[in-house]
Amino acid sequence: MPIVLVRVDERLIHGQVLEGWVPSTRAEELFIANDALADDLIQQEILSSAVPFSVKVVIDSVDRIASLLMRENERDVRRMILVDNPLDALRLKKLGVNFDRLNLGNLTANSAVASLSRSVILGNDSLRALLNIVEEGVRVHIQSVPFEKSVDFCEVCDCLPEER
Repeated sequence: MPIVLVRVDERLIHGQVLEGWVPSTRAEELFIANDALADDLIQQEILSSAVPFSVKVVIDSVDRIASLLMRENERDVRRMILVDNPLDALRLKKLGVNFDRLNLGNLTANSAVASLSRSVILGNDSLRALLNIVEEGVRVHIQSVPFEKSVDFCEVCDCLPEER
């Protein structure tokens, strides 16, 4: 079954995801790809406890989540993938995870180089990663909640690839 949403949000699991994105995408599994959380069982338990029992939660490293998604891509399950930064989203794409849209939720940066919305402020590394993701053919959009109008990343960054 398709990946129904790949979202970059530094808060990972929170109200917008649980009350907005999970119901609107009808996600049955929630994958959190995060190297720091992979070995932090206490944080995993805290995050998992907020998710409804009807949604399976898998928290692991970026590499292991990519491997798992590649092995189980034939299962008839609706999956949402969360990462907390654009670099991890780019890693997933480079590791072979197939997605053609990327949702930007909440991102902040200590050394901001681009403020794209009230909730998306990028540092240089994040901006470069997103530009690389666009070059991979992924449509990147800014949208905090499903009922909010989606804003195309390339329109606000003037980064449309020439082949489009």
